[in-house]
Amino acid sequence: MRRRPSMPLMPELNLLPFLDLVLAFVGILIVVFALQAPNRPETGRPLAIDDLIVCQADGAVTLHAGPEAEPIVYRETELDALLARLAAQGDGVRNLVFALTQDCFGTRRAFEDAFSRFTSRLDPRAETRRAFRLSFRPLSTAPEALPRLLTEWRGHGD
Repeated sequence: MRRRPSMPLMPELNLLPFLDLVLAFVGILIVVFALQAPNRPETGRPLAIDDLIVCQADGAVTLHAGPEAEPIVYRETELDALLARLAAQGDGVRNLVFALTQDCFGTRRAFEDAFSRFTSRLDPRAETRRAFRLSFRPLSTAPEALPRLLTEWRGHGD
């Protein structure tokens, strides 16, 4: 007579269907990631610059009031005069770029304070309305960084 094998106390779990689902899911993910087109960064349109303020060392800035204008140096104490000069250039929206090196964080703070005071005094009901779009741009301390920025600005005709 043959003996029947005894029944185990705990039945064995059949995990093969679960393993099939997990492997199928992983396979689908691999296919999706492999077939995705790489996201190439677009260079975009360069920032329009109407007026350029450059700071290469704390305590002084240089104003370029146009691509071909002669640069004018202002000390940190003369920032209000610089902003008054910019306001006198006309109405409309002006793109003001403040390019600075790593040595200019103190002057940047002083400029931000002066710019805040200046814009709070602008009258929105005035006959000639002025608005400034301010942006900050990092500038390398390398000697060719500023000429390259000026050439790029002049080349785009912004």
